[in-house]
Amino acid sequence: MAVEAPYADTLPLARPKAAPMRFGRGWAITLFVADLVTLIAATVAATHVVQDHWHAGLAFERVALAQAVCTTAWLLVFYRVGLYQRSFALSVRDEIYCTVTALIVGALPLLILFTIWPAISSSRAVLLLSLVFAMIAMGFERSVARLLYGAAMQGRSKRIAIVGTKARIERALEQMLLSPRATVHTIEIEDVESTLLDIDSLAGRAIDSVPWLRQVRDAGCDLLVVTEALPPRVLPPLLQTATLERFKVAFAPPRICSQAYDLRLETDGHQAMIVMQQLHTFTHGSRILKRAFDILVAGTILVLAAPIMIVAAIAISLEDGGPVLYRQERVGLFGRRFEILKLRSMCVDAERTSGPMWSPPNDTRTTRVGRIVRRTSIDELPQLFNVLRGEMSVVGPRPERPMFVERFRRELPRYDERHLVRPGITGWSHVNMPRKLDPSAAAERLSHDLWYIEHWGLFMDISIVFKTAAEFLFQRQ
Repeated sequence: MAVEAPYADTLPLARPKAAPMRFGRGWAITLFVADLVTLIAATVAATHVVQDHWHAGLAFERVALAQAVCTTAWLLVFYRVGLYQRSFALSVRDEIYCTVTALIVGALPLLILFTIWPAISSSRAVLLLSLVFAMIAMGFERSVARLLYGAAMQGRSKRIAIVGTKARIERALEQMLLSPRATVHTIEIEDVESTLLDIDSLAGRAIDSVPWLRQVRDAGCDLLVVTEALPPRVLPPLLQTATLERFKVAFAPPRICSQAYDLRLETDGHQAMIVMQQLHTFTHGSRILKRAFDILVAGTILVLAAPIMIVAAIAISLEDGGPVLYRQERVGLFGRRFEILKLRSMCVDAERTSGPMWSPPNDTRTTRVGRIVRRTSIDELPQLFNVLRGEMSVVGPRPERPMFVERFRRELPRYDERHLVRPGITGWSHVNMPRKLDPSAAAERLSHDLWYIEHWGLFMDISIVFKTAAEFLFQRQ
């Protein structure tokens, strides 16, 4: 019997409260055109400002060439980092962060190109002013586009039919991440294959010979999910029926699901094979690229933040005469333990009576100077030395203490997968969840960490660093 129910009641609490959006071809084209118009407007406006105030004699041909190079380069960056396939942003503010980050990433090679090849540059002042105008205009444009896309998706109620045994349906619902407005039409059948033995090869009559297919049609479903593999001979008439009735067909075997690996379908002769392969983040080239990024960012921030660290260290020492640095054992890459470094924000021997514990929001063990360095995240700066030593990364899952790791490993499936990458000073969960958490939030944090591992890219790391820096300035709690 078919039972209709909103999916939300069947999903585990470990799911994130929101997920990045994926774009279809139509929306990607719309975004591309909007970005093209916005970038042209920004470069034209910047050119007029520079000509009116600094370089009145710029030739039209040179200006047009420079504008074309800038616009093309920025659009290529947006395409290469995937901003026409999906949005990493979980809010309008995040959309602005991602847009500004992509524009800065595109501007850096343009500055180098215009320096070594001045014949294609009208003026570097035009480029910098174009960057400023584009940040403002495209930040607004992408924010409006996100709101429109969200409103369109919210108004669309996707209907999904899942066919199989009760246990397989429940398993599929646990693994699928659906939109809040999606409705699932469950059809419980002990043996789906047996119901298709008499399916007619003529598409017009196939739906009449299978009662549950009529239920899928009558429910107006967009997607049919079958939880078991079906005989090859029934697939052509099933697909023809789905085409005529305008719904898609997908298979969701319970033992084949996404984890810390990728799956690709290949064929050898007539044999279909599901081939496993490493995620992008685990490839040798990606590890080298991420390590180079870590060294560059950590070294730069250490040089810039050295005066702040020195002042904070003196203040901590003067307050109670205790040690400046606080060392604590954490679990890192492949489960190896290391000592994380922080500027001490609590009184000496703070855990002597309480024992190991997560810091509560209003921790009475915090010193006066400690409250300041913790609120401003200055206490985290010594972890940059952990990055340079190879124990941590700038971006990654936050490292936990061994006693909490043992607990979470028992309670949360896939928890060990977060140790396949180096832990980070900041991370996807760190910028998308409140900083002050308790152990009950570990499941949601894990889901964010796993999403980061499965979708890692260098631009994603750059965006997280940019967002962390921006919110450091505004002291997000």
